[in-house]
Amino acid sequence: MTSIDVQDLTKEYGTRRAVDHVTFRVRPGRVTGFLGPNGAGKSTTMRLVLGLDRPTSGSATLGGRAYATLREPLRHVGALLDAQAAHGSRTGRDHLRVLAASNRVPDRRVGEVLEETGLAAVARRRVRTYSLGMRQRLGIAAALLGDP
Repeated sequence: MTSIDVQDLTKEYGTRRAVDHVTFRVRPGRVTGFLGPNGAGKSTTMRLVLGLDRPTSGSATLGGRAYATLREPLRHVGALLDAQAAHGSRTGRDHLRVLAASNRVPDRRVGEVLEETGLAAVARRRVRTYSLGMRQRLGIAAALLGDP
């Protein structure tokens, strides 16, 4: 199991501070929510933790390592930032298969998470035909794929 450690994380865009010296630890084996009002910096903080943006200062590590250095990141952490992230022309199953293959997750796990999230019956449909709720469940399936 991997802990997530954020220490004095700050992100500035010009003169605007989006994340202001945030420090927290997520212990292994816990499901953790990150709550706050619009504009509070939740998404920016998660983007920093996942290496999708660089902090102005501070650090974010998973098991002592930066997310970008993890060989198979989906096996360490699952996150859902944007339910619209899947390519609309792919099927739900294909979207998950690509993620699984890039993280050396066995193909059988794709079927398991489709069942767990209630998407098995629509797995062969193109994502663009999914409702918002179905896309959100596909995002949850992707986050669970590596059994983090």
